[in-house]
Amino acid sequence: MIDSHVHLDRHEFGGRGLEVAERARAAGVGGFLNVGYDLPSSRASVELAAAAPDIWATVGVHPHDALQLADAEGRLHAEGRALLEALATLAGNPRVVAIGEIGLDFFRDLSPRPAQRAALAAQLELAAAVGKPVVFHVRDAWAEIMPFVDTCGLPPRRGVLHAFSGDEAVVDWALARGLRLGIGGVVTYRQSRLPEMVARAGVEHLLLETDAPWLPPVPHRGECNEPARLGLVLDRVAGILQMNPGDVERWTDAGFTALFLDRGDASP
Repeated sequence: MIDSHVHLDRHEFGGRGLEVAERARAAGVGGFLNVGYDLPSSRASVELAAAAPDIWATVGVHPHDALQLADAEGRLHAEGRALLEALATLAGNPRVVAIGEIGLDFFRDLSPRPAQRAALAAQLELAAAVGKPVVFHVRDAWAEIMPFVDTCGLPPRRGVLHAFSGDEAVVDWALARGLRLGIGGVVTYRQSRLPEMVARAGVEHLLLETDAPWLPPVPHRGECNEPARLGLVLDRVAGILQMNPGDVERWTDAGFTALFLDRGDASP
């Protein structure tokens, strides 16, 4: 299993991210994508990736932090341009395999929406320039992000919709554009419609993730999540698709390798 979205550098792990990864390895997790969301976390992700051959990194600015790149009217500022240059430099590290997490978050609206749009457009351009796929964060913004991305264009390496929460129309839009769906603990929640979206997409378009320390699967809701619980997500996805868990693992690992490591096709 590969955890395609985790934050081992977060303070919730008390600086013991490598120990957390070791517990996950004992539970069968064979790889980790540690995701940046601002410059410090992007640097921390690169440091973690340098410390272990089964950890890879992304670099990027989360929509919550879009004001680090653009002003409230959506204009890139000098500090933002310098930040983009710093991210581009980090992206040159071979352990950095994607730009992210980037996107739109209209649920919390912690940054003005014009700034979020400008930050997303700039980082899509960055991904294309450095030849990396993207990791999208989208919450309550599906109606806007689909035409926005279609206008801006996706990088040739495409990307993944992390913590997927869209409906059937979003699934169809994503698959038509070569995007994958990141499936995490929410798929185990009783009231979630995510199982329907998993079945609609099919295993060949899915990646598994924990988003640890957040979004713990049942029966661990309310706890600090860990990548060691990825197997609970795997088992639920296998049940939805009526597949052997080992086959789901092979498909999703192959999808991760094809998307982020540019090795072979997406079939196991």
